[in-house]
Amino acid sequence: AALGLLVYFLVAGVLVGLSFLPTFACAILAGWAFGFTLGWSIAMVTLTVASLLAYAIGRWIARDRVIQLIAEKPRWNAVHRALLGETSGRTLLVVTLLRIPPASPFALTNFVLAAGRVPLWDYTLGTLIGIAPRTAAAAFAAAGLEQLRFKNVSETWTIVAGIVATIVVCVVLSILSNRALRSLSGNSKGAPEPS
Repeated sequence: AALGLLVYFLVAGVLVGLSFLPTFACAILAGWAFGFTLGWSIAMVTLTVASLLAYAIGRWIARDRVIQLIAEKPRWNAVHRALLGETSGRTLLVVTLLRIPPASPFALTNFVLAAGRVPLWDYTLGTLIGIAPRTAAAAFAAAGLEQLRFKNVSETWTIVAGIVATIVVCVVLSILSNRALRSLSGNSKGAPEPS
């Protein structure tokens, strides 16, 4: 069992970290192979480590180019500061919200957060909190299967929950972004609108 866990951790971690394997497949495989409790635990560790690998790659690829581009655009800069730059608590909330929806693109989110220079602690903790519910749901659904068929684990309630979660996240992020833009407009006091 220990060898199976190690092989799963290494192979799935690298494949998810390099964006070759989706997170739900990682969770489903863990739930099916190791049962719910152990499967969910190893999937959480694997996905968190995979996100750290992706974060390191994203930081290396983007370097300072994305931050420089954001700094050149006042509106972008205001939204970036409001979502990811004001307080650690808000940054943690934004990262968590981005991770909750099951349909959230894991690879793209990793890159955007790394390129936007989200602090590593907020990135890691937000990822851990945000992916926990969807990873648990996938591992639980797969734990009861005799044969692993990915089409069997997608039930109607998970699809509806995913849609609701995505809508809620979009609304919250939109509210935070609009506040930042209103604040920028209020500070400009009649100055020409920046592009």
